[in-house]
Order: sequence, then structure tokens, then C-alpha cells
Amino acid sequence: MKKGYTKYHIIDKKILVKVLFHDYLVIKKMLAPEGNKIKMLSTLFSINPNNWRVTGITLAALEIFKKHDFKKVPRMGINRSHLIQRHKFYKHLLNIEISNEQKFWENYYKNDRTVLATSSENMKNSSTITEGALIVPNDNRNLFKTSGYSWKHKDEEENFLRALYYKLQK
Repeated sequence: MKKGYTKYHIIDKKILVKVLFHDYLVIKKMLAPEGNKIKMLSTLFSINPNNWRVTGITLAALEIFKKHDFKKVPRMGINRSHLIQRHKFYKHLLNIEISNEQKFWENYYKNDRTVLATSSENMKNSSTITEGALIVPNDNRNLFKTSGYSWKHKDEEENFLRALYYKLQK
């Protein structure tokens, strides 16, 4: 295995940015239909070990976590809701010119954010989901890290949610 890689991810940020930008340009040049290119971008971006990163949580989602003692349980009705619909963003990427890796990364990173929200909030596909959402810090705790189509939820996440909930009660 190459240094900076795992089986499915590239963990070295410099390598990740280089590979994503290179392969994005290759997909963009392909003659395949746009819908297929969008699917390829989705697969490509999954090599980022923290794609769909969680940057916030809605009050309604926090209430559901409270009901479950801040644990993540099956079918609890909380999803990672994309701030920008992935399909719309990937289509946009295919139709703009990006001149270098850094500009590509900035555009991608800014638009690859999610908020923990209830299923009903997520179904609305509304940009207003972020209004009033509570911030999840991007710090050394690495809260809610990506795990497939879900997120890791352990003691650190439970402690964060509990503290956030009780802080709001004051």
C-alpha cells in the first residue's frame, strides 16, 4: 500500500488534493453523459476520509439525541443533510473552469459540508436547514467522522452533544 493511503481513502491531505483535482479534470474531459460523470465524481470524492463532514446540528436533531441519551441508535431519524445538494454541486463542478489544485480544494471543501438534521428536515432539501443550526467545531476531537454513509458516534460525540444540550438549557 502506498504511503498516505488506506484501502479506500487517501489520508495525506497533499496527496488527496492532488489526486482529487487530477481525477476531477479527467472525469470532466470524458465523453460520457453528464449523469455518469456525476456518479463518478461521487465515487471519486469518497476517497476523502472526511467527505460529507459534519459542521452543524439542528435543534430538532439534538432533541432526538437527548431522547436516546445522546447515543446513536438505529432508525432514530437523524441524517447528514448536505448544505448544497451533491448532484447540483457536482453538476456545477463539471461546468466551471478551475485553474489549480488549491482553488479546486477550496471550492470542494466549502461545499462538502453537512448538518445533522432530522429525516423530515433533510427531506425538505432546503438551504434554510443551516439557519439556527448549532456549530460542530472542527478541532482535534474530529467529531462525527465519516464512516461509509454514516458517521462515527462514540463517547466523544455523546459528551459533546450532552454538553451542548445542557449549555442551551441555561
